[in-house]
Amino acid sequence: MSAPRLAGRQLRTDPVGAVLVVLATLVAACTLAAWPRTVDRVVGADQADALGPLVADQVDPTRVASWLVDPAAGTVRSAADLATLHADLQGDAAEAGAALRPLLADPARVILTAGPWETDRGPRPVGITHLDTHVRVDEQLPDLVRVVEGRLPDPVTVPASLAGAPRPTGTEPDHPLELALSAESADRIDWRVGETRTLAGGSGVDAVLVGTFEARDPADPTWTHLDSTFVPQIVEDPNAGTLVDVFAYADPGAAPLLAVGGPLDLTSWFPLDLAPAATTDRAALLQDLRAFRTATATDTELDHALANLAPRQDLVATVLGVLAAGPAGAALGVLWLAVMLTVDRRRPALVLLRARGASAGFVGALGASQGLVLGVPAAVAGTVLAVALVPGPVSADGLVVPLVAGLVPAGLLGMSSARVRATRSALAGGARSPRGRRGTARWVAEVCVVLLAAVAVVTVRDRGLADDTPGADPVLLALPVLLALAVSVVVLRVVPVLLAALSRGLARRRGLPGFVGAAGASRAPAVGLVPVVALALGVAVTTTSLVVLATMDGGARRGGVDAVGADVAVRGAPSLTPGAADAVRAVPGVAAVAVVAEVDDAVLSDDRDGDRVPLLVVDGSDLREVQHGLVGVGRLPLGDDVAAPDGRVGAVVVGDVAVDLTGPLTLGIGSPPVEHPVDLLTSRDRAAGLTHGESAVVVDAAAAADLGAPAHDVLLLVRLDPGADPAVVGTAVGAAAGAEASVVTRADVVARITQGALVGGVRRATGAATVGALVLSALALGLGVALGGRARGRLLALLTTLGVPGRDARSLVRWEVLPWASVAVTAGLATGAVLAPVMLGTTDVSVLAGGARTPSPTLGPLALGVLVVTYAVLVAGAVLVAVVGARRTDAVTVLREGEA
Repeated sequence: MSAPRLAGRQLRTDPVGAVLVVLATLVAACTLAAWPRTVDRVVGADQADALGPLVADQVDPTRVASWLVDPAAGTVRSAADLATLHADLQGDAAEAGAALRPLLADPARVILTAGPWETDRGPRPVGITHLDTHVRVDEQLPDLVRVVEGRLPDPVTVPASLAGAPRPTGTEPDHPLELALSAESADRIDWRVGETRTLAGGSGVDAVLVGTFEARDPADPTWTHLDSTFVPQIVEDPNAGTLVDVFAYADPGAAPLLAVGGPLDLTSWFPLDLAPAATTDRAALLQDLRAFRTATATDTELDHALANLAPRQDLVATVLGVLAAGPAGAALGVLWLAVMLTVDRRRPALVLLRARGASAGFVGALGASQGLVLGVPAAVAGTVLAVALVPGPVSADGLVVPLVAGLVPAGLLGMSSARVRATRSALAGGARSPRGRRGTARWVAEVCVVLLAAVAVVTVRDRGLADDTPGADPVLLALPVLLALAVSVVVLRVVPVLLAALSRGLARRRGLPGFVGAAGASRAPAVGLVPVVALALGVAVTTTSLVVLATMDGGARRGGVDAVGADVAVRGAPSLTPGAADAVRAVPGVAAVAVVAEVDDAVLSDDRDGDRVPLLVVDGSDLREVQHGLVGVGRLPLGDDVAAPDGRVGAVVVGDVAVDLTGPLTLGIGSPPVEHPVDLLTSRDRAAGLTHGESAVVVDAAAAADLGAPAHDVLLLVRLDPGADPAVVGTAVGAAAGAEASVVTRADVVARITQGALVGGVRRATGAATVGALVLSALALGLGVALGGRARGRLLALLTTLGVPGRDARSLVRWEVLPWASVAVTAGLATGAVLAPVMLGTTDVSVLAGGARTPSPTLGPLALGVLVVTYAVLVAGAVLVAVVGARRTDAVTVLREGEA
C-alpha cells in the first residue's frame, strides 16, 4: 500500500483523532489571530474617542504667513499666484507619509485677509464707537454659503502692474469694491445691501455691500478656522465705547488691490479627516505628522494629542497582552494534547508498521503529512473566523503567527510518530522513566525555569511605574507562561513527596485503593508537564482576569466617589440661588444634604508667603452624614467633636499650597484682609466631592460664622434614601435647585467610566479572555484525561479480572486523575495570585479606573468562590469521564494483547 493511501486510510479509520487535531488547531489559530486584532480594536476605539472632541482648527496643520508686495517693481501677486500656491500645497500633501496621507483627503485651503481697515459707520447711528473691517478672499466661498439677500461679489480683474495704470476697481466711486457680509454682521453694523462705505486702508477704498449670506452647513469644519465670519467681534471698552470688527468677503480677483495697503495675512491649512485615525498606527501617524509639520512649517495640536495617548495604549497592550499569553499558551498546549492523543489512539497501527520494517523516517513523514492535511486548513479557517469575529484591517504581520500554527500538528505528529518503537510496552502505551542523564537534564531545566521566572518577577517589580520605555514590556508579557511553568514544575516535584508520605500512612490502614492509588501517583504521574501547564495557564488567566475586572469595578466606584463625594452633587453657576438647599431637602428620595459655601478674597499665609486659595465652608456633621458608607472617603476632622484652641480657626488644607504648613498660619479674609490665626487640623491630597485637583482650605460652618465672613453657596452634596433611583431623584433635584444649577450623580460618573471606549473595550476583552480561558481549561482537562485512557482501561480491566471489587478499581482510576488535575488547578491559582498583583502593580491602571488614584488589586470573596467551585466542577467531571471511559475497556482484549 502506498504512503498516501495509508495516510488516508488512517485518517478515515480514526476520525475522532482527526477531528480533535482540527478543532485544537482551529482554536489555537483563532486565538492567536483574534487577540492582536482585539488589542488594535480597543486601541483604535480609544484613539477615535480621544481625538473625536478635537475640532478642525485644533487638528488641521495650519500655517499663518504674509502675502507680500514687491514695492520696487510696483507689482502685486495675482490670482495665478494663488493657483501656484494651491499646487505647491497639494504637492506637500502628496509627499506626506503613508500613515498621514489617508487623513489628507480634502484639498488644502488658502484664505487671504486684509485689514483691519477703519470703516465709516454709515448714515444711521447703531451705538458703535469704532468699526474695523477685515476683507477676506476665499475661492470656495460660493460652495460654503447660502445668499440671504443680494448676491456674492462678481469676478474682478486687476492689472498686475500699478505703475501708470488706471485706478483699479475700488478706488473710484463709480467702481467700488464689491463685498459680502454675513447677515448677522451686516445687521449689527446696519450696513444695508447696495450701500457704499469707505475703507480707510492705504489710500482709501470705496466698498459696496452687494449681498449677505449664511452658512450652508454651520457644522462645516471650515468655520472653526473662520468663526469670526458670521459673528462680529465686539469689545465693550469702558473708556473707548463699543468697538466692532467684522469680516467681509471679496472676489479672489481683488486680492492684488487688497495688498496695495500692505502685506495680506495668508492662512493655509490642510483639512484632516480623523475617521481613518481609529485604524491607523498611532506611532507611525505621529512620526509622519511631525515630519509633515517640519516640512510645511505648520502647527497642529494633533501631535500632542497623539503623544498623550501613548501611555494609555501601552497600558492596553500590556494588560491585554498579559491576558492573551495565557489563552495562547493554553491553546498550544491543547493542540499538543490533541496530537498526543491522536498518536496514542494510532499506536497499535504505528507499532505494527514498525514491526513490519517501516523506518522511523517513513512513519514520521506519514504523521507529518497527516498533520499538514489536518492543520493547514484548520489554521486558515481559524484565522478567517477571527477576522470575521473581530472586524478591522487585515495585515500580513497579523496573519503569519496564526497560519504558522497550522504547521504545528505536522511537526508534532511527525516527531511523535517517529518515536514509536515496535515493543510490547509501546503497544500498551508505556513510557520510559526519565532516569540517568535524561533525569538530570530535566532537573537542570526545571531549576533554570524556576530561576528565570523569579528573575522575571524581580525585574518587572523593580521597573515598576518608573519604566518609561514605549510599548509593552516583553518580560511582563512572557511572565504568565514563565510563572505557570515554574509553579507547575515546583508543584509536580512537591506533590509526589506529599503523596508518598500519604501512601505510607495509608499502608497501615485497611483498604487497597487509598494506598495503591497514592503510591502509584507519587511514583509515576498519570500525565506529563504539558497538560498541567496548559490547565494551570487557563486557571491563572481566569484568576487574573477576574482580578482585573474587580479592580476596574472598584476603581470606577472609587472614581465616582472622588468626583461627586455623595450620591448627587449640585453645583451653582457660579452660585446657587437662595433657598436651593431647602428646596432640595424637600425632594422625595433625599435623605441628607450638606451645603458647601465659598468665601471670596481668602489668603492663607505663613511668616513669609501667602497663597490665595478657595475657602470652603461646610457643616462637618452634615458632611459626615452625607458621605456615610461611601468607600474610600477620608473623614474630615470638622464639626462639634473637633475643637480648635480659643481664638484660632480650625482648618483643613487640601492639595498643594505655596505656604509652609509646619509653621504658624493665618487666614486673611476680605479686602483689606482681616487676619485670623489658623489651627491646622490636617492636610489632605484631596477631599471627595469638594475639590477636583485644585487646592482649598476647608473650615466648619460654625467657625466661619465666628469669622463673620460672607459666603455664597456653591455646592450641595446629597445622600439619597436606600433604593431611590439616582436618575429620577437627580432630575428632581436639578429642577428644585434651579435652571442654572448643574447636577451630576455618582451613578452617572461610574457609568461614564465603565462605558468609555477604552475601559469598555478592556472590560469586554477581559471578559472574553475569562471565557476563553475557561473553555481552554476544560479542553486541556478533558484531553489530559483522555490521553491516559488506554492505560486506565487496561488497569481497570486487569484489576476486575483479578477479582478486585469494581468500587476499589474505580477508586484507583480516580487516584490517577484527581492528583494531577488538582495540582494543575492549584498551580494556576498560585500563578494568578502572583501574576495579578505584579501586573497591576507595575502598570498605571488608574486610566482603567477613571481616576487619578491607582486602584489596589482586589478579588471579592464571591468571585473567588465562584472560581473555585467552577474548577471543582470541571475536575469532578473529568474524574467521572475517566471512570466511565475506563469501564468500557474489554478485559478479553487486554489479555489477548498481553499474549501477543
